[in-house]
Amino acid sequence: MIMNRSERRRQQKEQSKDQVRYNLSKADIKKIKDEAMTEAIDKAFILMLGLPVMVLHDKFGFGAKRLERLTDEVLELYDSYNKGFLTLDDIMNTLKEETGLELIQRE
Repeated sequence: MIMNRSERRRQQKEQSKDQVRYNLSKADIKKIKDEAMTEAIDKAFILMLGLPVMVLHDKFGFGAKRLERLTDEVLELYDSYNKGFLTLDDIMNTLKEETGLELIQRE
């Protein structure tokens, strides 16, 4: 079917109603990205702390007091990491030297 010019414009107008457009500044985009990143980091941190805490409780019998002490110490260490007092390499090297445990196999 052949459409005349006014029919094509009407069809384009109908299609554009479904598409919402926003004008965002670079600062707005950066803020949205930063918020999404912070949310993702928070969720990942809770997951990576929650899994070992559950294992310690379920498989090794740790109670509320010991788990609370553990999480407090982990949060304190995480705060030191965030402040730049230690790095991931520091953590991995210390664990390797003191316990022989390698968290990540290096190539």
